[in-house]
Amino acid sequence: MDGATYDVLIIGAGHNGLVLGAYLAKAGLKVCVLERRLEVGGGLSTEEITLPGFAHNLHSYFHDTINIMPAYTDLELERFNARYCHPPVQAGLILPDGRSLCFYDDLDKTCASIARFSKRDAETWREVVANYREFISTVIVPALYSAPPQPSEQIMAMEGSAEGMEWLRLGRMTPLEVLDEWFENEHVKALVLHHLPIPRGILPDYAGLGTVVPLVISQVEYAQIARGGSHITAHALWRALLRFGGEITSLTHVERILVDDGKVTGVRFEDGRTLHAPIVVSTVDLKQTFLKMVGEDHLDPGFAKKVKGHRLDEFSVFSVHLALREAPKFRTQPGYDDINQSLRLNIGFDRPEDFIDIVAQVRLGKLPDKLAFIASVPTWFDPSQAPPGCHTAFLWQLAPYEIKGAKWDDVKDDYAKRCIAKWREFAPNLTDDNIMGMAVQTPQDIEGRFINMAKGGPFMGRTNLAQMEHFRPLPELAEFRTPIEGLYMAGACMHPGGGIIAGPAVIAAEMIMDDLKRPKWWEAD
Repeated sequence: MDGATYDVLIIGAGHNGLVLGAYLAKAGLKVCVLERRLEVGGGLSTEEITLPGFAHNLHSYFHDTINIMPAYTDLELERFNARYCHPPVQAGLILPDGRSLCFYDDLDKTCASIARFSKRDAETWREVVANYREFISTVIVPALYSAPPQPSEQIMAMEGSAEGMEWLRLGRMTPLEVLDEWFENEHVKALVLHHLPIPRGILPDYAGLGTVVPLVISQVEYAQIARGGSHITAHALWRALLRFGGEITSLTHVERILVDDGKVTGVRFEDGRTLHAPIVVSTVDLKQTFLKMVGEDHLDPGFAKKVKGHRLDEFSVFSVHLALREAPKFRTQPGYDDINQSLRLNIGFDRPEDFIDIVAQVRLGKLPDKLAFIASVPTWFDPSQAPPGCHTAFLWQLAPYEIKGAKWDDVKDDYAKRCIAKWREFAPNLTDDNIMGMAVQTPQDIEGRFINMAKGGPFMGRTNLAQMEHFRPLPELAEFRTPIEGLYMAGACMHPGGGIIAGPAVIAAEMIMDDLKRPKWWEAD
């Protein structure tokens, strides 16, 4: 292998690297995907970290774009064993008094649940879906799989209609401002906000991202989970890559992207071996790609300064994974039992103020003393992820990468117990006797596992207006080409961002095939 030549080398075997490799390999290119870890899939990670037989999804889990992802059908992933289940109860917020608010895969059921809290909000919800669902599916979704246009082009395209002008107005507001304008009930607002940090990387006060609210409302019905665990999707992508003629390596950490006279020539591994190709694609983060792998000696000083100024995620995630004898059982009022079959569980985020308080502490580097988290019980929907009769569960609490005045290793076990105690307030059977095993993952553990998730940031760069669309991650990289000839970007730091959407991979494939002047098989009639 040392010294071999390929048409394309792809750094990183996360889902974007695997999708891109499969697209290009099926197009007839000689492709090799390079992975520093033993397991492919990146965030599509499922491991037995508590007890044998208990499968825990450590990172990506709520897959709410599978229904729109071209790669799922283009690469025939079900042929390679990808399977999904679509829970009817999509999300639920449980209140201390035993009531719950649920979003379903059915608009009428969602509106009926909202109406128990506010009839006016139920009517507004239905109106938002009617106004925006077609627009989202015909305009916004295709934009997720196209290189972002210049900002002025977007504005000009919207200015010609009243609906477009309203979209531009929402795009100058924060998500919370839009929710305050549209809805009256605080619990309805909170359950919408619950969908923003994970998997979108957006916080309630991000200016200029108010349009994410109609996006969430229009798409809230479509979240799914991979049967057998998220790694099953990773393995399907791996099989597709191999089936189409691509190659993959593991335990091969790229130390250097080789550049000669402004052109990429290949890569060098940390053990000194090299591979050669006229095209190299990085799916890892911006700073690692240019400051470590390329090196500043090959970069214009002005560009290097912009790379250094790229802003990382404002938050990370503290997670607790449980192996259980029996599933959590929520204490509910009569008629509110559907919370016990909700895919996304909102525990503690009762009102928008709860988000604001926790985010404020995270920004200050404090361990949030208000406990509120995203949780789920995967085995409610897929019993295969635990031994017969047993269950898995997890919670994700927003947290800082570093804690001022403390170390994660010193506080993580106590903090995990506090989080479980909070959950137990709503589900009394979550007792010590019920918990057979527990594993904790801190933000620093995330970075240790995935070095491209710097500071424990799962989105490889802040998802705010200054780093979105044409500005993600920098205007100079908006078309996925870089100042180094033959070097492309295709990771979550690129448009449209993180989550299992494969937008960066599809767009990069488009650009590479355009530059090679070769036909795109996925566009064939």
